Amino acid sequence: MEISIFIILVLILVIFILIGKIKTLSLKIQDLKAQKHSYDFSIVKSPQSFETILKSITEGLLIIDPKGYIMLANQSFKDILKIDEPPEGRLVIEVIRNIDLINLISSSISKKEDLAEEITLKKAGKDIYLLAKAMPVVDSEGTISFLIILLHDITRLKQLENVRRDFVANVSHELKTPVTAIKGYAETLLDGAINDKENSKKFIEIIKNQADRLNALVEDLLTLSRIEFGDIKIEKENIVLDELISSVFQILKDKAQKKGVLLQKEIPPETAIYADQYRMSQIMINLVDNAIKFTEKGFVKVRFFKENSKGVISVEDTGIGIPKEHIHRIGERFYRVDKARSRQLGGTGLGLAIVKHLVLAHGWQLQIESEVEKGTKVKIVIPEKEFDLTNK
Repeated sequence: MEISIFIILVLILVIFILIGKIKTLSLKIQDLKAQKHSYDFSIVKSPQSFETILKSITEGLLIIDPKGYIMLANQSFKDILKIDEPPEGRLVIEVIRNIDLINLISSSISKKEDLAEEITLKKAGKDIYLLAKAMPVVDSEGTISFLIILLHDITRLKQLENVRRDFVANVSHELKTPVTAIKGYAETLLDGAINDKENSKKFIEIIKNQADRLNALVEDLLTLSRIEFGDIKIEKENIVLDELISSVFQILKDKAQKKGVLLQKEIPPETAIYADQYRMSQIMINLVDNAIKFTEKGFVKVRFFKENSKGVISVEDTGIGIPKEHIHRIGERFYRVDKARSRQLGGTGLGLAIVKHLVLAHGWQLQIESEVEKGTKVKIVIPEKEFDLTNK
């Protein structure tokens, strides 16, 4: 009996000891957690860290007091508004010359509420679009302590929106033309012209031509979309360039002969390039076909030569040329220098856009040189490691 009591007492003692150790361990765990979440905010609040944080903000940041004096402006703000001298301590109306931004600041101070507005600035002759936000910091008594101004550059978003809008408008217009023609001639045939053997055949030919044009447009749109979304993979292999150009000329020789345009090539024998054969054929067919379209007399010549250690494939013609102000836009979807002439020649307005994207997909460069009434030269610049000029 005494032994049992002794054992029970020992067990009770052990339990109390374990409880004590568990409490101690629990306190230590809590201390560790507290240490884990305790930070030395003095480091973050230091002037050096604060300056680094301000520099890392890509948006323009301006802080002004209720009287309109600038307390702080980060470098992005100075760059956006082209401010050369330190603006701190000066009135905001002395530094900022944009009336829309001044009005936004004034409205935010008077209304004591956050306001946002899109504003436009001129920078290097170009429009810069900004989303300006004014945010007053109000204390417990309803008094403005200071005002924060943020400028976010939305120029790229505006450009993309314009591209999207132009694309929708252009596609609608390009589709409408052949659809209207098909519908009109089909209705004419249904109204009785189908019995007119002389005109009915002509109307049906027009319908077929417009349907072909519609199909070409859809095909080009699908191709361009697949390239831009990365669905088309570039699989490079060694290609004998002279053979590829010969096959392109074979496809387009009838078209060139009808216009009296001579097809020429100057390619060193056995010159090889590292490219996707199918896509390279697509590039060259588009370029040579385009050159033939806009050349009334003379020749279209494909050359390969070295320039500054790089390989250059050039497609040169003696056609109507392109005015200088239009050259930088060549390669945009649906962009035409002479819209009426391009449509008359059966172009979709997407051929050079496809060429541009396929050239870039190869990792190459596309350059265009042209002079009105003297012709155009389109150059594909290839890195040295991606061509082999055997007679170099």
